[in-house]
Amino acid sequence: MQHISLAINKLIVNSFVFLCFLAWPQVVQAKQPLVVQSQITIQQEDSVENSEAENAVVDLTQKAKAEDQKLNSAGKKKQHNHSIINVFISDKKIELLKNKLTEYGEKHLPRKIRTVYLDIVEKVFDYSLLLFLAALILIFIANIAFVLLTLNFTIKRKNQKEKFGRIYGKMYEEVIMDYIFGNIDWEKALIKLKRIKYKANRRILISVLMNFKANFKGELEKFIPEIYVKLNLQNDSLKLARSRHSHKKVMGIMELTHLYPQGAKGMISTLINHPNDYVRTEAQIAYVTLNAENPFSFFEKLKQPFAKWAQLSVFYLIRLNQIPVPAFARFLSFKHYNIRNFSLKMITFFQQFEDVSEVIKMVDNEMEETRFLAYKAINDLRLYDSRELLKKKFEGETNRNKLEILKAFKNIGDTDDFAFLEEVMKTGSISLKLEACRSVYHMGQESRDKISKHTKEEIPELELLLAHVKDPRN
Repeated sequence: MQHISLAINKLIVNSFVFLCFLAWPQVVQAKQPLVVQSQITIQQEDSVENSEAENAVVDLTQKAKAEDQKLNSAGKKKQHNHSIINVFISDKKIELLKNKLTEYGEKHLPRKIRTVYLDIVEKVFDYSLLLFLAALILIFIANIAFVLLTLNFTIKRKNQKEKFGRIYGKMYEEVIMDYIFGNIDWEKALIKLKRIKYKANRRILISVLMNFKANFKGELEKFIPEIYVKLNLQNDSLKLARSRHSHKKVMGIMELTHLYPQGAKGMISTLINHPNDYVRTEAQIAYVTLNAENPFSFFEKLKQPFAKWAQLSVFYLIRLNQIPVPAFARFLSFKHYNIRNFSLKMITFFQQFEDVSEVIKMVDNEMEETRFLAYKAINDLRLYDSRELLKKKFEGETNRNKLEILKAFKNIGDTDDFAFLEEVMKTGSISLKLEACRSVYHMGQESRDKISKHTKEEIPELELLLAHVKDPRN
């Protein structure tokens, strides 16, 4: 920016010098007759008069140079005054603007104000920096005004929309309630459902039906999908489900799942592998809801990850809707690690002892999380025959998985495992020693007696470990 400014200033100076150069011959030509006349007089007079004429010529030449210098300095001063404005506006436009401002003041302002106004205009154009600063201030004020107006408009629009939703939402609730409880017939209800041809009103009505569907159970619940279909609201939801926008697609899936299940099944099957996480998760949840007889058959078609939010929602649906629980052991061979991990959690929670050999195989999986869940399943399912396998896997495991193995011995271990736990208490880290001590303490009185016979030289932290284990707060 500094280089550009220097270049512009240099260009202005050079231009001014060039103009002065063009103007110089005219000045000299204007002075020429005087010089010629002086020369003629010199030839006719004597040597004294010659000297005086020469002095006169010199004086005239010096005056011409002084006038030129005065003109040059005035031009420079004027150019300097308008240096900032000239970057954006030409001198002609500057003068035109100045004249218009002056004319406006003379025509429209009172005499007392006019003098001050005209004085300000003169000073602003004499010192263009003030005009530049004034323009910046005006732009700043305009921006603030625009933001305030936009904010005010947005708030008013939001308040109007909320008020509109409350008014029509309450009205629709009353009409639907009267119809459900038999106070009015469908023809009368249809008359009272005003403005349902408009998109905004149909969205309000769908939200009311979704709310009723979530809260009504039994005989009353069946009326909600009936009203939804009678008003052809499923077309609105289908349009949303086909939208390119993810949030609209999710909304459409939810509405179809709860209010139009017979028309949602076909569409949901095509969305379980959708690239968008939210759409895919909602489609997977909807699939479980709509296919209660075989809720996890989509695992065989799944190419995208089975997200943790979908896992949690599916588990909630199984508990809430009493969906039949399949044997999850058959899903342990699937390539998606999150399906395997979810299946191990479900096997543990629902205490599924079918095909426990498949669970035990998971301790050899390459993923740490899968092995962790397998050790946890062995512990929670009380698979006593897996103790030797756990001892074998202990040394090669991560610290987290080692702790889970030691926790398993608290429930499935016996005195035969004392030597293994004793070695951990001697050589392991503090966290491993503490968990091994806890398992020894809870395995039985015999193991407690054995551990109490050790000296401080063998296990220096033994007293502290036992005190921690015995403390009921731990």
